[in-house]
Amino acid sequence: MMDNLFYPGRFEFRMGVERGEAGTFFQSHPGDEALLVKRRQLLAKNPARHLALLPKGAPLLDEFARLLSGWGVVANLQTIGQEIAPDYLLLKPNDAGMPMLLGGCVCFPSSWAFEEKVGQPLDWIHAVVPTLNEKLDGKVRSFLTKMTPGHAWCRANWGLTASPKLNQHPSLKLPQLTANTPPETISFRIEQQALIALPKTNGILFGIRLEVVPLAEVRENQKARKGLLNALKTMPAEIAKYKNLSEIQFPLIRWLQA
Repeated sequence: MMDNLFYPGRFEFRMGVERGEAGTFFQSHPGDEALLVKRRQLLAKNPARHLALLPKGAPLLDEFARLLSGWGVVANLQTIGQEIAPDYLLLKPNDAGMPMLLGGCVCFPSSWAFEEKVGQPLDWIHAVVPTLNEKLDGKVRSFLTKMTPGHAWCRANWGLTASPKLNQHPSLKLPQLTANTPPETISFRIEQQALIALPKTNGILFGIRLEVVPLAEVRENQKARKGLLNALKTMPAEIAKYKNLSEIQFPLIRWLQA
């Protein structure tokens, strides 16, 4: 899971997509049953925080359900979020070609509030991420609106947190990383992401499959340790602040080098 997380050179946000199999992404994986239990608990407790669908998104959800059936995934149209392990988002370009978030189910957000983003354009959603729009906005929009149907386009993202909880919704006010956080207690979050064209509705399906491992495991993996060390050394200050790494960035560099 850590092989495709890091790139040579200075840290920067990249598309970094590779062709994958959509069915494989959404089909059952080892460990999914435990994730499904957590998903059902979260959706029963606070559905408005994790599940939303605008009227314009209903056709996209219907097409997603049909795709799941074709991939051999049994899911009811009304309860998909409880029956598949990945989070999913549904987007569709507006008349200006800007993808709009029309719905989805996000049980395991990485410090963002899904319910506040529904109905918003992609550039507005990405505006909080330093340098992302200025570097990738045009490329992202062009790629999303020209994806070849029938394939998944996969990429990976990573983050560090002071809590191992899968659900990192900001309303939970979980502990933040500080200069005094012991590195051995830090969790490394891996998001495997899949982008899939919905050709009948001209929509976009965005899947997120999450794994959380102790940071100590990353240090034991020579390739991953080297990649993370380089990322932390070359990460611009504004991005380190956005990723909540400002206080821990240099202590972690020393720990990884030890």
